[in-house]
Amino acid sequence: MTAQDKELEQLHDTIVDDVKDLLDKYMTIVGWDVPENDEDEAKKKILAIIKDTIEKIEKE
Repeated sequence: MTAQDKELEQLHDTIVDDVKDLLDKYMTIVGWDVPENDEDEAKKKILAIIKDTIEKIEKE
């Protein structure tokens, strides 16, 4: 295992938490701005945006 692998292994949980926090952040914003908010639909759409962004970054 390389030093980079060890560092990323240590950061794994932090990265996971950051992604969850990002989703929560935008779920909260949508909830404030859209009174008739459908949480399941909002979650799907926010995750689709995140996935699309990851795919674009991977292609760079």
